[in-house]
Amino acid sequence: MKKIVLPVTLGLAHGVSDCAAGLVLGSLTNSMSIYGVGSLVLLYNLLAFGAQPLAGLLTDKLKNPKLAVLTGLILMAAAVILYFIHPVASVLCAGFASAVFHVGGGALALCSTPDRSSGAGLFSAPGVAGLAIGGYLAISSIFPAALIVVLLAAIAVFIFALKIPLLPYEAPREANEFEKHDLIMLVLLLAIALRSAVWNIFQHIEQGEITNIILISLSAAGGKIIGGYAGDLIGWRRYSFSALLLAIPLLIMGEASIYFLLPGIALLQSVTPIMVTALYKNMKKLPATAAGLSFGLAIAAGGLPFLPGHITAEDYSSPLIIGGVLILTAVLVYAAMRRKAVNISA
Repeated sequence: MKKIVLPVTLGLAHGVSDCAAGLVLGSLTNSMSIYGVGSLVLLYNLLAFGAQPLAGLLTDKLKNPKLAVLTGLILMAAAVILYFIHPVASVLCAGFASAVFHVGGGALALCSTPDRSSGAGLFSAPGVAGLAIGGYLAISSIFPAALIVVLLAAIAVFIFALKIPLLPYEAPREANEFEKHDLIMLVLLLAIALRSAVWNIFQHIEQGEITNIILISLSAAGGKIIGGYAGDLIGWRRYSFSALLLAIPLLIMGEASIYFLLPGIALLQSVTPIMVTALYKNMKKLPATAAGLSFGLAIAAGGLPFLPGHITAEDYSSPLIIGGVLILTAVLVYAAMRRKAVNISA
């Protein structure tokens, strides 16, 4: 029970932090044109996701993911306050805050449940729900700045007081440990990016349908928690492969009914904590970097097909594309999680 206190607290912090980011970004339309908002959202994504690998490397260099978590929460509180002074500065601050928090929080969550994916699931689940709730508050012209700042400060104080798990920085390491797992890491990162791309298809299709966005966000959050524990119980490789294949018909039928879409999204997102933890097991000495690559770089890569242009999410939503991408993802995950390649749960 004690082992889940830290990842649950980090998950709560993740939800509040992403809610603050969604609130800031969603409220930009109140003070600038849609073109200006689009540029700032792109800037935020570049910082929040693209900067994560660099933030992770720096965190691992300092060997202090707890400091990264606290820094991220403080910067996000500052971003909420800055919104009323200078919206552009607020977005910059929020982007840096998100990058730093994700790598620190991800590292601590991974280390809190070593060799198990439940910690990553508990940490990652509330983020997507928090972002959706923040966007909903912004659309409703509700900006509870004082409440958000107080929550971020209170959670930061609580995390500061918590005992952190044993970190892997001083553990012995073979000279070729990193090199021999390079291919496995690349395969897992590609799988995470492909899963992210499918998730983005449905996010873009449902854009503007705020009720559906919140519902699929909650389904995604629930799927991550369930998947983390189910993978530990059933076996990472077996569960991931089955969940991704089962998600295909549900997601294809999801365009016709939300009742198919929600369980499909839950299954799609349920493999996230397993893939993140599997990646970390190939980078044992670099937990923050592993978090930055999986929660940041790979997620950003999955969003590249949806950059502003002539192609829309609907162009990617054909059953052939969704099915093909998820089958490829399932095969990549299955191949990367071979016992001969890395010592993980079947």
